[in-house]
Amino acid sequence: MPRPLKVIIALVVAVGVLAGLAEWGLRLAIPGVVEKIAREQLDLPRSHPVDVQLGGSALLYAIGGGVGDIEVEIPDAPVADGVRATLDFRADRSPFDPSQGEMEGVTAAIYVKTADLGPVISLLTSGLVDSGKTSSGELVVGRQLEALGFSVPIEATLGLSAVDGEVLVEPRGLSAVGFDLSVDQLASATGGLLDPLLSARQLCVSEWIPAGATLTDISITTSGARVEFGLAPDFLSNPAQQELGTCG
Repeated sequence: MPRPLKVIIALVVAVGVLAGLAEWGLRLAIPGVVEKIAREQLDLPRSHPVDVQLGGSALLYAIGGGVGDIEVEIPDAPVADGVRATLDFRADRSPFDPSQGEMEGVTAAIYVKTADLGPVISLLTSGLVDSGKTSSGELVVGRQLEALGFSVPIEATLGLSAVDGEVLVEPRGLSAVGFDLSVDQLASATGGLLDPLLSARQLCVSEWIPAGATLTDISITTSGARVEFGLAPDFLSNPAQQELGTCG
């Protein structure tokens, strides 16, 4: 299971130890408990920020047998070798023991800076490109290719969106930097090598995330990409939801 989602699970489970505290006690205790779990899971020093926000009345949620309207943000968290990201988790409501009940309105998100998008870019382009950046809501990727007897720097612009839990990759531009060539000429000169960059396609990502997590949105800015997920209400109470999904 991807590490960011393991951390999100740990953050939700931490809520289960908070039963029986009064309103003021809840507001003092909840952030500390969640921060401790997050730091332990990610090996973060005490100085690393973990922001926990509570909305509404913690006591009223407690009387109802749970904790509600909780939001957690962990900036610059290590999620893979050499990759750091901002992790977000939010739940409208969770039972004190989420392993025995269902949560409501649970979402998770990962924000990755452009410099750390290498593995994602490789997946989206079938390993075709060797460089990439984000620009105005789009992904701009590039590679040096041998074509027409020259070393030609190719640059492609891709649009990314979430459709039915999959990633829709839409080509929005292709050029040979410094050369006046049409898309058809580029395709012909490279012998079909650029085909993954020339047609729209949907990529299944289910085998990379738990079955109980559904890709809901992809947002690209000039500085990075934010990927959002919806979590099943029984994500923690049903072990099958925590197993990696499959692609048909």
